[in-house]
Amino acid sequence: MQLPPHHSVQGLVKHYLVLSQQAAVQQHYRMFSDGNPGMVFHLKNQLLQWNETNETPQLQARSFVYGQLSHYNTLASNGELNMIVVVLQPHTLFTHFHIPAHELKDHALPLADLFGQEAIDLEEQVLSATTIDKAIAIIEMFLWKRLIGFRTINPELGKAMNLIYQHQGLIRIDQILELVPVTERQLERKFREHIGTSAKRFADTIKFQHLLKLLQKQHDKEKIAELIYRSGYYDQAHLNNNFKRMTGLTPAHYKDAQQLLAINLMSVQ
Repeated sequence: MQLPPHHSVQGLVKHYLVLSQQAAVQQHYRMFSDGNPGMVFHLKNQLLQWNETNETPQLQARSFVYGQLSHYNTLASNGELNMIVVVLQPHTLFTHFHIPAHELKDHALPLADLFGQEAIDLEEQVLSATTIDKAIAIIEMFLWKRLIGFRTINPELGKAMNLIYQHQGLIRIDQILELVPVTERQLERKFREHIGTSAKRFADTIKFQHLLKLLQKQHDKEKIAELIYRSGYYDQAHLNNNFKRMTGLTPAHYKDAQQLLAINLMSVQ
């Protein structure tokens, strides 16, 4: 279930995801980048996590902040999955949490390591909340405090991001540089600091998210090929290779998924 944020924190938060699933046996999930960092609160059991380099899974913290993802992760739950994901704006780590975003790329940081006792109190209040609405209200009060002393987003970076969103990722860096008064080096430095990834990688992620949305709307799985050029890919092989790199899956596998918890989180066998 996706919920919008209160207007007072829209500068920090894109939306909330409330994820819940019950199973008698261990369930595996695949998570990949949607172009945003986030905060997670496990209301029940924490998840085990593998990435491309981990042979041994790591137990996620009860609550944590994560940065941009450059590769997919595999997660596993034992029993009930129940969590709130606060999907943050791409720049929030830098502008409101005062973290150079590249420092959290492909990493997660326990909330207590970042905010100390305030985060410990927050976690306790969220876990003891009697409804999801009350839990989110508690989180929003915490986030509202981050509005004090926040850094404004760099105007050139903001314009570049708007161009990427407007073109659904289908814009080259040289085209951005024709419209934004910065050098390529300056643009890359701002993206690394504010967003945690390169401008090209961010555009590729937004382009890929556009493809996923088209796939969700495409009811006939035999017509996936029709989406290739609409989503900025050269041919079927280009699409398949990019899809495999981003998710470890094929477009058909994603299309057939029965348990799509979010656009970038799904059950896998």
